[in-house]
Amino acid sequence: MKDLYKTLGVAENADDASIKKTYRKLAKEFHPDVTGNDKKKTERFKEINEAYSVLGDAQKRKEYDRLKHAPVRPDGMPEGFDADAFAQTFGRARTSAGGVDINGDFDIGDIFSSLFGGGQGGPGGFHPRGRARPRSNRGSDVIGRVEITLAESALGAKRTVRNGSGNTVEVNIPAGVEAGGRLRLPGQGAPGPGKDGTYGDLYLDIEVRPDRFLRRNGSDIELDLPITFSEAALGAKIEVPTLEGRVTVSVPPGTSSGGRLRLRGRGVKNPDGTRGDQLCRVEIVAPKIKPDDAETRKLLEELARRTGTGDVRRF
Repeated sequence: MKDLYKTLGVAENADDASIKKTYRKLAKEFHPDVTGNDKKKTERFKEINEAYSVLGDAQKRKEYDRLKHAPVRPDGMPEGFDADAFAQTFGRARTSAGGVDINGDFDIGDIFSSLFGGGQGGPGGFHPRGRARPRSNRGSDVIGRVEITLAESALGAKRTVRNGSGNTVEVNIPAGVEAGGRLRLPGQGAPGPGKDGTYGDLYLDIEVRPDRFLRRNGSDIELDLPITFSEAALGAKIEVPTLEGRVTVSVPPGTSSGGRLRLRGRGVKNPDGTRGDQLCRVEIVAPKIKPDDAETRKLLEELARRTGTGDVRRF
C-alpha cells in the first residue's frame, strides 16, 4: 500500500490536529494558484489531497492503518481485505454538525487505486468488486480552503474561488456553517484524461476568522461588555457591535457584573429560518484612583458610607 503518512510527511502516531495543520501548510504551498499550475507540483497537490481524504477521517484512517500493517495474501492483497467492507468504509457519506455535505459520491475504484497503487485498481487489474474494469476517466477530487468572517459563517455569504481547472466559480456559503465544515462542489475538481474525461469534485474546508469582540456559542453570539461603575449604578445606553453593525443596548440601573443583556434575533441563522440571540455579558470595570487624587477618594468613601455593603456577600 502507498504510505500516506510519508506523503504528508507526518508520523503514524500523529494526532488529528498535527495532520490537519501539516495538510493545510502543504496544500497552501503546492496549490496551483501559488505554483502557477506547474505540472509536477500540481500532481503533488493531488497526492496531498488524496492522503488527507483518508488520514483526515478517523474511520478511514483506522481501516487504512489495519490494511497497511496486515500480512499480504498470495493474491497481493492484505490479509482480511473485504471488498464490501472496503466500499462501505471508503465510500460512505457523512455530514457535519451543520448539515453541510463534506463527502460525496466517488468512484470506489479510484480510491482503491490511490491506496494500493497501479492503474487498474490493484494487482492484476483487481477491482474492489472482484472484476477488471477499464481505467476511469474521472478526474481527481481537489481539496481547498476558504476563509470567511464570523458574520459570514453566521449569516451566509458568497465567495469566488478557483476550481480544479483554474477557473473561477461562485460559491454559496450557507448560513450557520461552522469552522472545520466542508463544502462539496460536484464537478468542479480536476479534469479527467481524454476527450471524454469527466471532472472530479471540489471540496472546500471552512476556516472562520476570529472576530475581535464577538464569539459564537451554538446559535448564539456572545460579547463581553465592559461598563463603568457609574453606568452600572445609574444605567446607561451603550453602542455595541453585532454581526450586522452597531446597535444601542440599554443597561438597567443597578446592573451587576456577570449579568447578561439579551439582543433577540441577533445571533446565528438556523436552518428553519429562526435566529439565535446575542448575549452581552456585563463586566464592571473599577475606576483607578491616582494616589494624589484625594477629592475622588473622598467621594467614593462618602458613597460607601451612604450605600453600605448590604447583602452583597452571602457567606
